[in-house]
Amino acid sequence: MKRIIMASMLSFILLVALGPIVTEAEAETMDFKLVTMIERVETVQISDLEGVVIGVMDRKGLSVFENGDIATTTCRGTFDTKKGFQGYSALAFEDGSTIVLAWKGPTSRVPPGGKFGGYSGAFEYTKGTGRFEGIKGSGTFTAKAPHWDKDFRAKGFAYMEWAGTYTLPSQ
Repeated sequence: MKRIIMASMLSFILLVALGPIVTEAEAETMDFKLVTMIERVETVQISDLEGVVIGVMDRKGLSVFENGDIATTTCRGTFDTKKGFQGYSALAFEDGSTIVLAWKGPTSRVPPGGKFGGYSGAFEYTKGTGRFEGIKGSGTFTAKAPHWDKDFRAKGFAYMEWAGTYTLPSQ
């Protein structure tokens, strides 16, 4: 009887300790490049705080992945020139799969005065559908915006590089 109880306890401990290891999927990387421009932006100057502006923006672009996939991308967020920015990006793939990213920043900025403006930030995978159903993970991104061309600067063109690690539920 003692052996049966000990064997049952050992089996339970092994199941609890090793069970999650067996069912977790291995982390994969997802790197892509995004060329985007501002479609709409609305700003408000904060009274009595010189240089502080808050606003909302809507960006659209194309994300190109290392494996050759292309996704239409919509980025919507808020910004505060004193506190930074945050928002969401929705990526839609040709096969109907989608990914939603939540992002915030900046974690760093390119010093003013150069040919490019730029910043970096962090993101999390918050939702996926189709082949990305149940996606979880996080990553970072960097952005560059040309300052030498007034038309491109006025339209808010940016080039971004995104690098993340994610897992999907086991099938």
